[in-house]
Amino acid sequence: MKNNKKFIELMAELENIVSDLEKDDLDIEDGLLKFEQGLKLFRLCQDKLNNIEAKTKVLKEENEEFFLDNLEE
Repeated sequence: MKNNKKFIELMAELENIVSDLEKDDLDIEDGLLKFEQGLKLFRLCQDKLNNIEAKTKVLKEENEEFFLDNLEE
């Protein structure tokens, strides 16, 4: 699933869903739908974090010049 939203936007949506799920007046059907939406958002956030981690660069200084290099694991 492709999503162009920023990580912070996805997290805000996920936080809203969690807040809704914590309410006592949510019926079971709506709760299940919110839970499913929350799982999808969680997976999107996880994917975004994995992609960000893969692209993370470290600033190194070599020969008085700065360049970006991949993190080594």
